[in-house]
Amino acid sequence: MTGTSPLGENASVKRAIIDIGSNTVRLVVYNGPLRAPVVILNEKVSAKLGKDLGKNGLLSAKSMQTALAALARFSAMLEMLGIDDVDCVATAASRDAANGPDFLEAVRRLGLSPRLLTGEEEARASATGVIAAFPGAKGIVGDLGGGSLELVAIDGDVRPGGITLPFGTLRLPELRAGGAVRFAGLVRDGLAKADFSAVTGHPLYIVGGSWRALALQAMHDLDWPLDDPHDFELMPDVALRICRQFEKSKPEKADPRISTSRLASLPDAAALLGQLVERIAPSRIIFSSWGLREGLVFARLDEATRRQNPMLAGVAGFARSAAVDPAHAIKIADWTRDVCRAAPEDEDLRLASTMLALAAMRTEPNLRAEEAMTWALRKRWVGLNARGRAMMAMTVFANSGLTDVPATFARLAGPEDLRTAVGWGLATRLCRRLTGCAEKALRQTALRRADGKLVLSLDEPVQALFNNSGAKDLRHLAEWLGMEGEVASPVPA
Repeated sequence: MTGTSPLGENASVKRAIIDIGSNTVRLVVYNGPLRAPVVILNEKVSAKLGKDLGKNGLLSAKSMQTALAALARFSAMLEMLGIDDVDCVATAASRDAANGPDFLEAVRRLGLSPRLLTGEEEARASATGVIAAFPGAKGIVGDLGGGSLELVAIDGDVRPGGITLPFGTLRLPELRAGGAVRFAGLVRDGLAKADFSAVTGHPLYIVGGSWRALALQAMHDLDWPLDDPHDFELMPDVALRICRQFEKSKPEKADPRISTSRLASLPDAAALLGQLVERIAPSRIIFSSWGLREGLVFARLDEATRRQNPMLAGVAGFARSAAVDPAHAIKIADWTRDVCRAAPEDEDLRLASTMLALAAMRTEPNLRAEEAMTWALRKRWVGLNARGRAMMAMTVFANSGLTDVPATFARLAGPEDLRTAVGWGLATRLCRRLTGCAEKALRQTALRRADGKLVLSLDEPVQALFNNSGAKDLRHLAEWLGMEGEVASPVPA
């Protein structure tokens, strides 16, 4: 897999991951930008391969039969779809079971080529997935699977010394049966195998279906305005309070998106997370929907593609699907740059917001505000936090002429950030309606700040483009910025 563009234009290769886990066997097919892969097929079967390992050290005949039936379907599905870029991996249950080699041989007879990951490889793959989602992340990654818990330190890259502990969700009920004190001792002794002192006080990034279920329930109980658990954050004191509450029993009013099986494992997952928060003392707890599978995909990318901003690559891919050329959106963002001053770290966000604002124009007028809310707040944009989501949504709103800030946005970003985003949207609106986004018109017009005024310059051939609508848009933007609007010609060299 190769890539060179910061917007991921060169992408779109279907690739598949088959994850033979201790609890579930899953097929995921990705397409779209290499740096921000889009899931086009996600199918899982709860085979519970690791359920009886604690009793006899074997994969049960029933669980193997269930898993092999699912894998036979996956193999046939991939052949029908014509996908030959397939990475099939097996983790803790297959690794720990005495009859694991026999099971994997049966998988090979289905035409698949499973790789048995070591505990360290599993931990590194999960951590790589987190780094892919949170570039430059520093802290500890914890991946809770059915058979094991992987913990590894990260510092922009995966650090050596990760550990695998037998604390998977299928094993937790038995481990907790001895009481809270004994369980706390088991976690303490397990963590003693690794030195995480260098990253104490940094975030704890957590991965795994049971912990995502915990995030969904916490978001439900906190009436959080977003519904994607990816990048949902909890402060340690809040996380501990929630974990202590959930570890006692399942919630009375469960979030409807949580499956029955995940709901059943919620108390155990909460108890384990509570222990980790107490022992590791993180600054924040951050839930990641990217883990092992995304780590495997990311690890195969070339260095140039890895350096792309996943948020920008993802929004660019979405914009293309809405018939918006990201390269053209860059020119519009350049046109508004002098007015839409943003901190260097927000320039990618401003460009992504511009692309989404232009994409919203491709929808029916009566749907645009609703679409903006849905796209910005509910669609998964990896690499975009809650503040960024609110600013993106507000940009799209203002591009449609709406400047009142919805209460939902105000919970996610500060008033100055939202005010800045309104300016981004109003400037995009002025550009779009004045020039029709025509490249010739963009070259022969300019918007700048000069001597405390907002100056719109037009070359003689395009002066006819400026009408009452343009004058209104210029005045609205100037007033928002606390300036006076002015029209001049020609465009400064």
